[in-house]
This record gives sequence, C-alpha cells and structure tokens, in this order.
Amino acid sequence: MAAVEEVWNSNLHHAFHMMECFRERFPYVSMDMEFPGFLRETDRDASESVRYSDLKYNIDNLKPIQVGLTLCDTSGHIPCAWQFNLSGFDVRLDLSSAKSIELLRRSGINFDMILHEGIRVQDFARSFMMTFVVGGRNRLHSWITFHGLYDLGYMIKILTNAPLPDTLHGFLSLVHMFFGRVYDLKSIAKSYNGLMGGEIGLLRMAGVLNVDATNIRPHQAGHDSLLISKVFSAMKRDLRLVEEEFKGQLYALSSTPQLQPTIDYGWNCNVVYA
Repeated sequence: MAAVEEVWNSNLHHAFHMMECFRERFPYVSMDMEFPGFLRETDRDASESVRYSDLKYNIDNLKPIQVGLTLCDTSGHIPCAWQFNLSGFDVRLDLSSAKSIELLRRSGINFDMILHEGIRVQDFARSFMMTFVVGGRNRLHSWITFHGLYDLGYMIKILTNAPLPDTLHGFLSLVHMFFGRVYDLKSIAKSYNGLMGGEIGLLRMAGVLNVDATNIRPHQAGHDSLLISKVFSAMKRDLRLVEEEFKGQLYALSSTPQLQPTIDYGWNCNVVYA
C-alpha cells in the first residue's frame, strides 16, 4: 500500500513539489477533510435548502483541521498520499463538537502539534492553487470524494478565504469553477447492488469491494483519501464504472445544475465549468 506522508509547515513546499512532478501522470485526485464536527445536525429528510443552510452555518463557523490528497492513475497506481495538518484550529478556543474532538483524539490526531507545527491555511491555499487550479490545471483532473459535500465546502472556504455563498447554486458554481469534474462514491454506490444504496461507510464499502485497508487509520484525512482512491479504482475495475454517468452527482443532493460559462476570476486563471 502507498505511504501516507505527514505534511507540516516545514515540508509543505516539498510535498507540493512532489505533487507537481506527479500531477500530469496521475489524473485522479482523491480528497478528504477532517474538521471539528457539527454545530447544527441536519435531519435525514431535510430539504436541499435546509441542508445547504446547515452546511454553510457549520463551515462558516468552524475551522478545518486536516486535508488529505491522494493521486492515482487510470490503472489504479498510487505514488503517495499526503496528509496536510493545518494550524488554524485551537482546540481550547475555537468552536467544536466535544464528541468529534474525542473521536479525532482517539484516531491519533495531536492537536497541540497541529497548532504549533501545522500549515497556515493561506499557505496551503496558495500552494494548492498554483499546483491544481492556476492556468486551467483544474481541467486536467477528476476529484474523488466520499460523501463529499463538507469536504468540498471546506476546500471552497480555504481557497476563497470567505464565507460560503448564500445559495446552493452559488456554492455549486464554485465547486465547478475550482474542481471541474467531481465524483462522490456514496452517490455512485446507490446504483450498484450490494452497496446498500449508498447507506454504507467507507471502511464497509472497502470490505464489500475486497479493498485492502491494512494500515489505514480512519478519521485521518490522508489515510481516508488513500482508501477513497483505492475504492474508486476497485469500482472502475470490478463494477465497470462508467465515470461520465456520475460526474457532478453529490450524495444528499437530488440534482446538480449544468454550468457552462467561462470565467476569469482574478488569479491569472481562465476556468471553464465542467
């Protein structure tokens, strides 16, 4: 299994240099985020407008803790997974869910080390933009998530350094602008027998698909992004997944608007919506 590299402030530039070297040969990027829980819980039968209102409230008021990124090629080969530890969250001062913090502690996250040795969010954002967005580079990759609304939401917050848009349509416009082709494994799972209609966790899905999860540390972003990548490759191989059928379908949303315009949004980057 590919290694998970811990990334701190001291080796941030090295990590993105490695990604730059691998980027063109590995068109799939799996992404996961760790964050300090939820301030508002959303009912399962909530409308999309309520669901987005809760997502915006939670993300606007909470801070991301880790970003996990894993590159993969069309044959399922993975060079490495990276676990970016962000310094912005102070467990003593910032809003959080006590239950979620305890889960993350049990999963091995060291909040003191993250606070003092982690990466400034703006430094991560700048490096990410230069590697994956500027110059139309976002059109070169497909982004793989698992129940990805919150992962994408926190990434939008990181990259824009601003609250999320007021509307779901505005949010999805930014998702298309920054990431282009996005896939959500939980949404894909609804279309295949044996995957419980998508009502299944990542580790369970890996088990059903006979994906090796040895040495995976759940609830750590780099490890989860690695497992997401392996599960996606197993779906392509064993379920004969047709990617285009699921592009832009995010779990818990009934539909995704088709966005076509070309935008120049000020970072010397012309981005075309997928």
